[in-house]
Amino acid sequence: MRCEQCSRKIRGKVYTSITGRKLCDRCGTRLQGRTAGAVGGGGLGTARSTGGWYARVRRAMGRSSKG
Repeated sequence: MRCEQCSRKIRGKVYTSITGRKLCDRCGTRLQGRTAGAVGGGGLGTARSTGGWYARVRRAMGRSSKG
């Protein structure tokens, strides 16, 4: 199965968006962050920056919980 956002092959967990798109973990995480930024207000710029921030936080938390 391929991610409907980036077209990469999905390995592991599949994220299903509210609209039914099948996304890889990376794209799903970014979508969750952007959604949080949009809901919080501030426009498109805030949504994009929150998406990147959320992705980095999830990645960092994943590394610390494994070690």
